Amino acid sequence: MNVWEKMINFFTEKGVSRGVAIAYIIVSALIVLMAVVVIVMRIYLMIAYHDGNTQKTKDGRTSSQVAREALDKAGLKHIGVERAGFFRAFFIGNCYSMTKKTIYLRKGIYNKDTITAVALALQKVGVAKLCEKGDAKTRTRNIMQILSLVGPILFVPVVMIGFVVDYAIFAHFGVFSIVGIAIGFVLTFAGLIATLLNLPVEKHANDLALETIKETKVLDEQEIVVVKKVFKAYIVSYVCEFIVAVLRIVQIILEIVMNAQINSNK
Repeated sequence: MNVWEKMINFFTEKGVSRGVAIAYIIVSALIVLMAVVVIVMRIYLMIAYHDGNTQKTKDGRTSSQVAREALDKAGLKHIGVERAGFFRAFFIGNCYSMTKKTIYLRKGIYNKDTITAVALALQKVGVAKLCEKGDAKTRTRNIMQILSLVGPILFVPVVMIGFVVDYAIFAHFGVFSIVGIAIGFVLTFAGLIATLLNLPVEKHANDLALETIKETKVLDEQEIVVVKKVFKAYIVSYVCEFIVAVLRIVQIILEIVMNAQINSNK
């Protein structure tokens, strides 16, 4: 018996149908594969980000200065530009907060005169512009980002609590397990929405940043090439993460079906 059949039998012996078992194994394998691709893309992004952040701009203006100038020109003087604290920088990164009305930049790019620093500062100005204009996609993405951050962290504990309560009270898979999986599904689905909206929102913000760069001439053509490389790396990473999020949703649905089949056979 080969490895493939052994994996299928592992599930079918528990009461899972062969078709569902095969689908689950394939989806799980694709998640692992795409997770590797995401890691590779993140490494590529880090390299592009770092390279651009070691090259000082010929203009000399810092990220904070160009962001402030762009916000003022857009009539957004009420929006601040600040350095992100440790937790915000670690969990969210460079971002625009709708509640604080502030653009937060990581220590590595705040008030720096490098290509990456200037480009990302103006990109977040683009996000701020979209939010303040009431763009539905951008505002929804920013709200969902919070759930997408806590979703992966809370998913396993929530599901495990459901299983523990069920087996402690009923000694088998039951309603609490289903509720736990459902909550985990909602959290993961919120992450899916945030990841899906990342693509159009970030692409639009990238375009706005490039427009501002060309209008203000803060970067020359050679420096813009570096910026486009960084922006492209971000977009490709978002695409990969979206694929992983979709596969994860499918995997959760299959897990619900599998648990239902196992419970039914018992």
